[in-house]
Amino acid sequence: MIQSVLIVGLGAAVGSLIRYGVTNGLKKLFNGIAFPVATFLINITGSFLLGLVNGQLPKNTFILAFSIAVLGGYTTFSTYMNETVQLSTKKKVMAYSYYLLSALLGILAALLGYMI
Repeated sequence: MIQSVLIVGLGAAVGSLIRYGVTNGLKKLFNGIAFPVATFLINITGSFLLGLVNGQLPKNTFILAFSIAVLGGYTTFSTYMNETVQLSTKKKVMAYSYYLLSALLGILAALLGYMI
């Protein structure tokens, strides 16, 4: 039990650090754009990778626990929701587009990853 908790905790920490680095890099690259590109791309790639893990990797408890923890730390649903609310106060069409595109492309990315 303790070993599983440590694996998941380590995976989540790794995923969070990756998200931090990717977010900072993308914010510099897309500086000045109101659309939350970093969260959008992180959630789409995370959906694809989680689909890939669930669809293609052997069903080994360690692999599943670690990869799901990493991807759980990497993706961020709460930031997605908060950015949607913040955008909706200034740019309603962009907020709705962000919300819908993230959900639709996230599902498609997960499906693609699962089917590969």
